[in-house]
Amino acid sequence: MGAGDCYPAAFKAINSSKFFTKDHDPNHDWIVVHALRDIFEGGEHYGGHAFLLNKKTKTVYDSSISAKYIDGSVDGVVDGMPLDEYVEKTFLLTEGKYVWKEYTLKELNKITFEHMVHTPFDLAKEQWSLASKDEEFAKKFPGFSSYKEYMQEYFIPTFCPTQHEHNKKNKKHVTKLEKVESNK
Repeated sequence: MGAGDCYPAAFKAINSSKFFTKDHDPNHDWIVVHALRDIFEGGEHYGGHAFLLNKKTKTVYDSSISAKYIDGSVDGVVDGMPLDEYVEKTFLLTEGKYVWKEYTLKELNKITFEHMVHTPFDLAKEQWSLASKDEEFAKKFPGFSSYKEYMQEYFIPTFCPTQHEHNKKNKKHVTKLEKVESNK
C-alpha cells in the first residue's frame, strides 16, 4: 500500500469505453469507491484504495497493480468478483465514519478536474495534509474538530485496538516520569 496505482487505475477504468456509456447516463451502474483497507488481516495498518463497483450486480472491477495479488484475479485484473468476497480478500472497511466513499462518474470527474489530481478526497485518515488546518478539516469532516481528534478519539480506538492499548499504556508511563534535567 502507499505506492500503488489504484486511484489512476480506477479513474481510467470508469472513463474507459468498457464502462462509459454512449448516452453519458448519470445513473450509470458503475461507480468508483474510495475505501480504507488493512494491509493484512489484523495488521491495523490502513491505507486508501480505489476500485469500481457495479451497484446493480454488487460486483467489483479492479485493475490496479495490487489486484494481481488478489486470489481470483485473472491476468492481474479482478473483473466480476462479488463485493462481499472482494471485501473479505482485501480487508476493506465498509462501515465507519469517513472510511468509504462512493462517486458517480460525474462526481468523480468534477472533483478530479477541480483538483487536477485523483486522490482519496473524502477519507479522513488520508487527509494528513490537514493536520495543522483544524477549521478546514472540521468543515470537510463534520463531527470532528481536527485530524488529531479524528485519529485519537475515533479512528485508532475503533479500528486499531492494539495500537490504542499501547498508546494508553505509554501515556501512563510518560505521565509518571519525573522531570529530568538534561546534562550540561
